[in-house]
Amino acid sequence: MTGPIRVVLAGASGRTGREVGKAILESPDMELVGAIGHRQAGKSVDAIWPGVKSEIIITRELPLCDYPAILVDFTEPGSAFQRVLEAAAQGWHVVIGTTGFTADQIDMMARQVADHGVGGALIANFSLGAWLLERLVKEAAQYFTDAELVEAHHPHKRDRPSGTAKRIASTLASSWGKPDDEIPVHAMRLPGMVAHQAVIFGAPGQILTVRHDVHDRSAYTTGALQAIRHIDRFPGRLIQDLGELVEH
Repeated sequence: MTGPIRVVLAGASGRTGREVGKAILESPDMELVGAIGHRQAGKSVDAIWPGVKSEIIITRELPLCDYPAILVDFTEPGSAFQRVLEAAAQGWHVVIGTTGFTADQIDMMARQVADHGVGGALIANFSLGAWLLERLVKEAAQYFTDAELVEAHHPHKRDRPSGTAKRIASTLASSWGKPDDEIPVHAMRLPGMVAHQAVIFGAPGQILTVRHDVHDRSAYTTGALQAIRHIDRFPGRLIQDLGELVEH
């Protein structure tokens, strides 16, 4: 891409969207050109993001642009699904942090990305620590044969278990030749939590715990920015591994 990377952010009024949006505004190689948020539609970005200067007006729908942009979506699957399909049809790359999609919805988004030759990223967790957790779990699974997952999030998170926990369970299941649903996952939704994942391996005489904790949503910004910068290198693909983006 030449010039700043133009970004439209869906989820501007949400907690994670706000942190990612601020990071986009602070990035010299990016330009925030649109913001979507149902609860705060009609307000300017700087009215709901303390400490930033931006006169962009938050809308309810995907804005009309006479140039390609990247849709970054941190919302919920009900609205995100159609928005992603629409953006890809317009020739936009899509970076999706929304979780809770059905398998059929993921397949349809992958086909849409492929049909229109745009890059797509569907990442359950943009924090680098969570990505490293997955790598450590995969390594540990070579030496242990039993494990259970415990995930805890804030009460407003709708999907249960989380997308990250499902992905880790799938990693373990693949390593051990089991169906995903044979990996026990315990989910908690409690005040005071942000995002917490723990994988507990057990063997005779020992326990190994691999854990990652997010205490502030700024943890997601580095991975999200990396995805925005590199997504154009994957035309026609829906990437679901953050490692492909951060290591590229």
